[in-house]
Amino acid sequence: MRLLQLILIVAVFLAVLCGPVVLVARNLYRRGYPLAPRRLRVIVPLQLIVALGTIVLADELAEHHLPLMIVVVTAAVSALGALTLWAIGALFPQRLL
Repeated sequence: MRLLQLILIVAVFLAVLCGPVVLVARNLYRRGYPLAPRRLRVIVPLQLIVALGTIVLADELAEHHLPLMIVVVTAAVSALGALTLWAIGALFPQRLL
């Protein structure tokens, strides 16, 4: 039973972390920015590294509210990744690349 709970927690973590940036990439692709899915190869691993690094750092610093810190860091990194991809699509249209 614990294994199923762990799998569910990891799936929710990855969905929250990568979901918004994938939706932004799909939206940009539909609007005529064909390089958006290619940008995911850089942004998604960076999001994962930043989120896990920050969570491990909070654990090492003996943060008292670690579950809350995990949720806040995951949401913030997810929003930052989606905003970054949207800004790249807005600032560098396809015709300039």
